[in-house]
Amino acid sequence: MTSQVPLTSWLLSATPNALKRATAHPFLASAGRGTLPKSTLSQWLAQDRLYAQSYIRFIGLLLAKIRIPAQRANSASPLKPSSEQHAVEVLIDALVNIRTELKFFEDTANAYGLDLTAISAEEGGESLAESGSGNITTSAGISTTGSGSCPGSTGVARGNQNNSPAADAEGEMEGVKAEEHRLCGAQGECQMQAGSDICYPPSPRKPQGGTNVVEREPSLPPGGRPASAAPLERGEPIYFAATSITHAYIDMFMSAGSTGISLLEGLAVLWATEVCYLRSWRYAASFLKLRGGQSQDDADGGALRDKFIPNWSSVEFEDFVDRIGDVLDEMAGETKGSEEAEMMRGRCLEWWRQVVWLEERFWPAMD
Repeated sequence: MTSQVPLTSWLLSATPNALKRATAHPFLASAGRGTLPKSTLSQWLAQDRLYAQSYIRFIGLLLAKIRIPAQRANSASPLKPSSEQHAVEVLIDALVNIRTELKFFEDTANAYGLDLTAISAEEGGESLAESGSGNITTSAGISTTGSGSCPGSTGVARGNQNNSPAADAEGEMEGVKAEEHRLCGAQGECQMQAGSDICYPPSPRKPQGGTNVVEREPSLPPGGRPASAAPLERGEPIYFAATSITHAYIDMFMSAGSTGISLLEGLAVLWATEVCYLRSWRYAASFLKLRGGQSQDDADGGALRDKFIPNWSSVEFEDFVDRIGDVLDEMAGETKGSEEAEMMRGRCLEWWRQVVWLEERFWPAMD
């Protein structure tokens, strides 16, 4: 049974192809080879900093879910530390780490001349259609076509209760079906129509019986300009903001920390983001071993080789990720009943798939 395998191990084996795409991206290879332009690094770093800032609120929401048992006055011995207490410890450490990380961003950016408010192509008004990708976006700005499909796809039909890694991998290869979109549907992001293989906005409803219907203007993307807008005039201001994928990541954090979501699911999201980040930068670090030359000769001036990659691929970071995983596995192991355990794993799998989907798209596209 899948419940006999630690939850973290089971999730890591559930989507091998998607995980590889998310953690072995061309952006990371370029970062490791020293060929990543300073402008591209600045654009990504600016968005990653916004992501890190939202992380603080997410951790706060998870801490608010925890109720630690009180020590009884007549107890002869102290209570054994519970999984909730272990969760508090790792979450507080996460807050300390992110405060250190944000200062690390600023110090390194200043030292190497990186811009933490760099404008991405998306914010500058370059639409997906203009880039030739043909992608369609949902109301949260999440792309729903291409190899990743919809972030809410579980790879398993509603009626299929077999959540084994083999079944999930097979479902991943079979493509997307309407009944698979449980997470995105629950969050109001799935726009798949009956008989279709992709998400797309439904056709506007026609007025009935002479009713006056006022259609709302479509919402603007995070950059403040519709995709169909005319090219920017020279001198027209462009404002720094979160991209659609950064917004989607922040929205996922807020959803995973909301009242109706369990602490275990929230910890699964936290661990998923951190383990993907660690694996990504370990992949980038693998290129450093094959290189020579001086770091100042790198396209980014050496920030990645000297500072960022060593920090994000370090043993210390790995230990922190493992601690989150240990708490997650401990809490998952306390789930009572095989049916409840399988349902819990299914919910965590949906969050895992969404994190991996977003991770792949958080890296800037490379030519």
